[in-house]
Amino acid sequence: MYKLLASLVLLLGLLPCAAVAMTDNLDPLQMDIPRGQLTLDQAQRLALKNSPGIAEAVARIEAAEAVIDQAKASLWPQLSLNTGYRLQNSTMQPDWAPEIRKQDSFNNLTAGLQANWLLFDGFARKARILSAQYAGEAEAAGLQETRRLLADAVANAFYQAQLAAESMLIARNNQQFNKQLEADADKRWQVGTIPESEKLNFSVRALQAESDYLNAGQNFEVISKVLAELLALPGAELPQQFYPVSTTGKVHSKEIPDLEVELDYALEHRSDLKILKAQLAAMVEQKKVKQGSYYPKIGLYGGLKYSDLNGVGTIDQEEHDRYLGLNLTWDLFTGGARPAQVREVDRKATQIRHQLEQKILAVQSQIGQAGTRARQTYAMYQRHQAALQMTVRIRDHIEKSYRAGVTTLTRLNEAQRDLVQMAGQAIYSRINYQMALKDLETASGRRLAELSY
Repeated sequence: MYKLLASLVLLLGLLPCAAVAMTDNLDPLQMDIPRGQLTLDQAQRLALKNSPGIAEAVARIEAAEAVIDQAKASLWPQLSLNTGYRLQNSTMQPDWAPEIRKQDSFNNLTAGLQANWLLFDGFARKARILSAQYAGEAEAAGLQETRRLLADAVANAFYQAQLAAESMLIARNNQQFNKQLEADADKRWQVGTIPESEKLNFSVRALQAESDYLNAGQNFEVISKVLAELLALPGAELPQQFYPVSTTGKVHSKEIPDLEVELDYALEHRSDLKILKAQLAAMVEQKKVKQGSYYPKIGLYGGLKYSDLNGVGTIDQEEHDRYLGLNLTWDLFTGGARPAQVREVDRKATQIRHQLEQKILAVQSQIGQAGTRARQTYAMYQRHQAALQMTVRIRDHIEKSYRAGVTTLTRLNEAQRDLVQMAGQAIYSRINYQMALKDLETASGRRLAELSY
């Protein structure tokens, strides 16, 4: 029993030495703050310029334009050239003279030029062209929607990177504060005015602050890779010059726009609404295309034909033909296929109408949510800023009291912890307010209009 107690006493005596040895083995931490010159406007413009997704959407528009040209081609006559050369061996045995059998080999050369011009198809051709044009408008709106969503993703990554950088700054300030008190406490411990546990308290707090810095730095590294991907930078690596700028300056509640005005603007300009409207218009024209099959098709055709038979018996035969005609085709019965096709397109149009109604509700909700977040986060930002200023004053007063030996270490730790927490809440509410404003601009479509200039 005596040996066990002696071992415990020895172990407890060695713990402070072990703690000091462990901190001596730690590599020094360079607590740099990742600051750059990249603004949100620059980041969004760079992403819109370089993104492969934008290039893909442009290619879809070009493909839609090609479909429009194909539809318009039906307005013109179609001209076809055909030619052929055939070596033919024929055998003939007439029924009226079975004892006679004729066999001959000859050459057959044919050539022709024919034009076909569709004059009327129940207005389906016009509807088909309009449908292709509306499909092209949908693809153009799709490009704008891709740009809108990309700009929104860049804004979110940008603000998250700023938040991580600010968290690193808060952790560094906390570490420096505790390091200063640690140095002062070490002197006081050396002369025996405070116990060693009080000095080690600041060492532990400084190490915790360094851990917070490393955690925030890890978040920044992850977010920076996301931002680099959105900016289409090589290797998805974010160079230092592309680090976001510091979030400085005052924010004002007057920046919150009128939600009714924003909603009216969104209903007219939102690209995803334009997509559905164009798709609905295209589907209406597709219905007219299907209804056009109830009418006859009238076409004009004409051409030239040349035929040369060489080596038929003892004669050669050469023919030249010119012809012009009018053709009418009318499908009177198709087994119910035509009404079924019309019904199919009509139901698809109904689906798009319901999608449009749902999207309008979503737009209204998005603008309302963003407006509510903007108002609430601004109110929180004001209170957090006021509370932060008071918390700084409280911490400074308690620090002075602690250095004078009037207050306890526990109270100083509480004050510093409150300051760190309040600083984090203040910067979070500030950035959250800025994000809410950008969400409102994204929801209304105004941000995309600004980036288009």
